[in-house]
Amino acid sequence: MIGEKPFFYRKYVIFSIFFIIFILLLLFVRNFYYQVLHEKEVKKSVGLEKVKAYERVILNHFPLSPYTERAVKELLSICEGFLEEKEKNYCYETLRSSLIQIRSFYQPYEEVIDELKPKIADLRATLKNKGEQGKKEEYERIFQAQLEILNYHHAPSCFWSIVTVFSLLGWITSLIIVIFKGFAKPLNKRWLAFGGVSYLFFFCLWLLGLLLA
Repeated sequence: MIGEKPFFYRKYVIFSIFFIIFILLLLFVRNFYYQVLHEKEVKKSVGLEKVKAYERVILNHFPLSPYTERAVKELLSICEGFLEEKEKNYCYETLRSSLIQIRSFYQPYEEVIDELKPKIADLRATLKNKGEQGKKEEYERIFQAQLEILNYHHAPSCFWSIVTVFSLLGWITSLIIVIFKGFAKPLNKRWLAFGGVSYLFFFCLWLLGLLLA
């Protein structure tokens, strides 16, 4: 029985790895399906509806997706084609916000976001300055204020985000150990103590990660 334990644990490790791979493949297939679906909607849409369709393509992004790359390029071209400032601003804002929303441990198309910042700040300042009799000083003030807002680094800490995810898995695993190992018959105090201490450690680390991320 003692010799079977390493094999027993190895089975669970292999199962966990395959389960994670399966979930990742499932997410990949789902996002791929919706990107193809929304790209078909693009061909039937015009104006702002086309912008919204491309936004949905981007929001279903997966790494190295050619559909996302094409959507970003097309949206930049569409935005430049709008003559009305409100429509142009809406288009740029939609592209920027959709790219920010697909951030994970890295930011895809960060150079595009940086390129959009002065354009959005300019359009916001122009639209707001119309009610101020078009004063140049007021435009400059609004432009700088908007650019400062757009340059604000609002993304969570990558390090603490990783800590939060792994500590969450840690305290869930600790609870499973306590339930299935500690409360086994007969009661195993060693596993209870180990599971309890590791649960408290990972749970506190998880809370700290949520606070600092």
